[in-house]
Amino acid sequence: MLPQTTRHVVVGVDGTPRTVAALRWAATEAARRDAELHAVHAWDSGMRPASYAPVTDRSTPDECARRAAARLAETVHAAFGASPPVPVREVVDDRSVVPALLDHSRDAELLVLATRMPAADGPPGEFGPGSTTLSCLRQAACPVVVLPTVSDRVATGTTGDPARS
Repeated sequence: MLPQTTRHVVVGVDGTPRTVAALRWAATEAARRDAELHAVHAWDSGMRPASYAPVTDRSTPDECARRAAARLAETVHAAFGASPPVPVREVVDDRSVVPALLDHSRDAELLVLATRMPAADGPPGEFGPGSTTLSCLRQAACPVVVLPTVSDRVATGTTGDPARS
């Protein structure tokens, strides 16, 4: 078992291909900093449909938490396979995304978030930082890196360093 480290890099994981790219980039940065990687997946147990909304899911909070943990584990596995390059702590949080990320990154070396970039040959559409990213940029107590991603890859700029492009 690896010794516990207090240094950590936090990465937001929602299960999309762009967060696979963020996990890989954050792991490289964690290795540079001799830090553990905390992969945080927030699923907001407080969200309830309106009383007049059709009932589509009657899952209990425990079932939702298990699904969230499975989704996080699948995403971490998609990024690293069976052997991550740094110690990874998988964190499932039942709060809203922004409060969860801000709390888990309070004492972090870095908070890493992925944002969508349009594919060069893809249709134009919405991309760039969303409300979660903008809220974290405004409120985080640590440095925040926003990675432009296309599918499961980090889009590189002219400098080759996504944190500086």
